[in-house]
Amino acid sequence: MSRRRQQGAALLLLVTLVVVAASYLLLKQLNNKKMQIEQQTGTAKALASAKAALMGHALGSTVRPGELPCPDTDNDGGSEPTCITGAGLLPWHTLGLEDLRDGSGERLWYALSPSFDGTSPINSDSTATLRIDGGSTEIAAIILAPGEPLPGQNRTAPLPGNIAQYLEDDNANDDNNYVTSATGDFNDRVVVITRDELLQATERRVLGEVRRQLNNYFSDNGVYPFAAAVGDTGQTCQQALSQGLVPLVIGTPPPTGGPCTTPDWSASPSAALPSWFIDDWADLIWYAVAPACTPPACITVMNTASPDNDKQAVLIAGGAKRSGQTRPPAAVTDLLDSAENTDLDQVFEQLPVDAASNDQIRIVAP
Repeated sequence: MSRRRQQGAALLLLVTLVVVAASYLLLKQLNNKKMQIEQQTGTAKALASAKAALMGHALGSTVRPGELPCPDTDNDGGSEPTCITGAGLLPWHTLGLEDLRDGSGERLWYALSPSFDGTSPINSDSTATLRIDGGSTEIAAIILAPGEPLPGQNRTAPLPGNIAQYLEDDNANDDNNYVTSATGDFNDRVVVITRDELLQATERRVLGEVRRQLNNYFSDNGVYPFAAAVGDTGQTCQQALSQGLVPLVIGTPPPTGGPCTTPDWSASPSAALPSWFIDDWADLIWYAVAPACTPPACITVMNTASPDNDKQAVLIAGGAKRSGQTRPPAAVTDLLDSAENTDLDQVFEQLPVDAASNDQIRIVAP
């Protein structure tokens, strides 16, 4: 073989080797990228499942709606009876989940604002102490995925006392401040439950339960009760009062238990206000009833499906206290925001919950 042909063959072999090596490196990079995507997807799914389970737990509570479980501190998946300061492990077993892991195979971590541990009243005016990225938004709970170990982290010691072996930067110092990014090595992934999203969902749960009990009362007695006056600490039904607070005491004919001529809650076989409502929410829900409802003498709720003027009773959650409002309320304007909702006529409006109004309306009937 001529020297020129030998050189050509060698060059072809070299080119082939370069192509093979480049293909190998590219394939390796693609495989690594695919693995990273799969891990990120697994982590996102785990965090979403954890948040959904926590929200479900809060809204499903029959003891105190809005309450969240304490973190797990002994790695058995169960919520502890007393909450710790800082983050522990997500109590996956208490939440009815499988042994939830992030994309790297690690268990999730979890921190809770003390206001939502169920040991004190939870309502629209509850506050949260956790913060994220130095912001002012009140955070009720934070869920953290630790990811793979970073250089210097040793995860052989028992969980969860060695938090710095899993979480980084401000997420590992057991204070109220958490971060989604940081300088240096950092691979925590974070999902939050804000105070507003938790409480607005809880308000809907509360409205739904009170609506159910009012309809049970109607089923038992053929009427809805009149309202209790704002400022009446006993919240006793007042005859012919069409707007105010949900009455905790109604009366029995003759009206020995109150000035209304309909039976008290205890006399209705299928109706009873839950204790958590009486303890936590009673003075934060507005109630309006149309005594003789024949349209157009019924209640109108604007921005709802037609017909909107045939409502027999409505409930409105006032949301968190705004500037200038006092709680317990002294007037309707201490609870509700919209001018249409505070003029004490038979017309209300359903609005999006935003900076202008946080009133949430639930139609009792029909």
